[in-house]
Amino acid sequence: MRPLLLCRERLTRILTVLEREGGVCTLRDLYRTYRIHDWEVEQAEESGWVNISERKPAVGRPSRVAEKLSKTQCAKLPPWRYTIPREISIRHWRFAMETVDFMNGGRFGFKVATAVHAYLKAFPNAKSRAGAYASASRLMKRRDVRIARLWFQRTTELRNYETMPGSPAAILERLKELKLI
Repeated sequence: MRPLLLCRERLTRILTVLEREGGVCTLRDLYRTYRIHDWEVEQAEESGWVNISERKPAVGRPSRVAEKLSKTQCAKLPPWRYTIPREISIRHWRFAMETVDFMNGGRFGFKVATAVHAYLKAFPNAKSRAGAYASASRLMKRRDVRIARLWFQRTTELRNYETMPGSPAAILERLKELKLI
């Protein structure tokens, strides 16, 4: 899952929709008609591309209105979508943790050295052991799972004191700071 950051593609979409609507549109209409979320428009306002104001009619409830700014020379462009790092899925994170636990002897001291057991703990709705075996071997080849496993292997004594970063690049950077790789 990607963090809630405005990317350049979504900013282009917001500006295109606002131009189509005449430069002004309510946040409610942006969401209901075009699926542009409030947080995206608020981040576009922080960057300097749009202005959000509140319209208070004489009768009825007030509405928040987004207006496209005409002069945006100093506005900052957000990053491209592909440059925003993806976070590790919670299930992949759990699978990586369980594989390291099982490989190190488990919680009770005796070894269960298969990734299938770890897969079945992370994904309890698996239909069969054969499918779990195939999926576990596929997950063991993923880059983010390998990096998460490296985190759990190298930081066994730090687990209670430090939380794992969300993206694989941040994990590698933190491991380098701790001089564990």
